[in-house]
Amino acid sequence: GMSWEDTRLFYGLHLRTRRRLGVPVQPYRFFRLLWEKLIAKGLGFVLLSYEGERLLAGGLFLHFNQTITYKFGASDPDSWKLRPNDLLFWHAIRWGCENGFQVFDWGRTDLDNDGLRNFKLGWGSTEQLVHYETLSDNPRASKPGNASTKRLLRAVIQRSPLWVCRLIGELFYVYSA
Repeated sequence: GMSWEDTRLFYGLHLRTRRRLGVPVQPYRFFRLLWEKLIAKGLGFVLLSYEGERLLAGGLFLHFNQTITYKFGASDPDSWKLRPNDLLFWHAIRWGCENGFQVFDWGRTDLDNDGLRNFKLGWGSTEQLVHYETLSDNPRASKPGNASTKRLLRAVIQRSPLWVCRLIGELFYVYSA
């Protein structure tokens, strides 16, 4: 789908997924801008997987210059036995092939996330190491967060109502509109 309603439905599932993982969720307005600036202009789409009326999984994909990029995914863990994520990726890859795209970019994955890395490799992917540099006048900008602070934040997010998760995301994610 390419409608705001599709993106909004994805965001609701994305919010619940990020809470389950204990990581801050991107602000709602960030997804609104993604839709306005990219998806609504034909540079991306949202795939949603249902069983009847129940939303099982969703993915947000961007595409440009013969490359489809998987940006965000979300799923209901109670539905994993049905493999809805596999269905989403199969459709995204098929769509890309049918529309002349040459590359499917799975996005980055932390080296210690063996489950996600193995899922992506299971599709015949090739890993490439990505190096990051931070240029900033702020000496704290390139330092990773304290491990105990991250554990505390994860615990707070996982035990909080969805509105608290959204508020934490508003505080932690900074981007320009």
